Amino acid sequence: MQTETEDLSTRLTKQLVGAATRFAFNESLPAPLLRKVIDQIGIISPPAPGCDLAMGSIDGIDYDFWTPKNATPGRILLYSHGGGYVMFSHKSHRSLASRLAVEFSAQAIVYNYRLAPEHPFPAAIDDALTVYEHVLKLGYDPKNIILAGDSAGGGITFALMLAARDKGLPLPGLAIGLSPWVDMTLSGVSMRDNPPTDVMLQPEDIRGFIAKYLAGGDPKHAYASPLFGDLRGLPPVMLQAAGDEVLRDDSVMLAAALRAAGVAVELDVWPGLFHVFEFAWRFLPQSNEAIVKMGDFVRRHFSRS
Repeated sequence: MQTETEDLSTRLTKQLVGAATRFAFNESLPAPLLRKVIDQIGIISPPAPGCDLAMGSIDGIDYDFWTPKNATPGRILLYSHGGGYVMFSHKSHRSLASRLAVEFSAQAIVYNYRLAPEHPFPAAIDDALTVYEHVLKLGYDPKNIILAGDSAGGGITFALMLAARDKGLPLPGLAIGLSPWVDMTLSGVSMRDNPPTDVMLQPEDIRGFIAKYLAGGDPKHAYASPLFGDLRGLPPVMLQAAGDEVLRDDSVMLAAALRAAGVAVELDVWPGLFHVFEFAWRFLPQSNEAIVKMGDFVRRHFSRS
């Protein structure tokens, strides 16, 4: 049961998140300038301790490469950042990515896929596939690769597995989605019921992202909306979502579709929280608890393998 202090912390964090999101969605600022400002989020929430950073590039795709001091040899996390396919980067996600690397005892690569509207669908998926192939060429055993991502990056995570399978590449050992956006038709009940409680996203915001990213393409394409893809044969999956967000049912519907396809899946819906609340792990106990639950999922899987 939450204490009054924790309740106050949650309320203040939601207010801060809401204000930051309204700024991030400010269409009056040029996109390049806005992206540079958003990348400064690391000043507010620095990387996790005990994790070393190196930087590199693959075919022009910049990336961060994290190595925690507790890294298990041969284990790697490939993380796809969120941002509606139009904003955020490996820099904006340094705090969350490094925290996950430490929790998973895994090295982590977080890459800068091309953004819309300059680079519409399927540019982000093409870049994800390039990075995944690079990781495989480095010699990592696919069974020891963890794919994860938040929001649009969660959609990329599942689209990447479908694209990798279509290309004849081996699938990773695990996949994790943090409030993944996997349905560009916006069919979830939460899309209709949760606008009053979502401090970050509204349906009109998401429609704007779709227009920029798909540029008139098919919202049911499996690489745009993995919910409608052939999910058979995917590795074990963990999904987390917030009860108050409009994208909650993307996780609920994806979990049901995965189960119907015979995929092992765990779903956690956290009441009273916001989209990708795990980002606030330095400020909210629930956020850190959610990350620990993801770590438990990883540890249970690898203890059986």
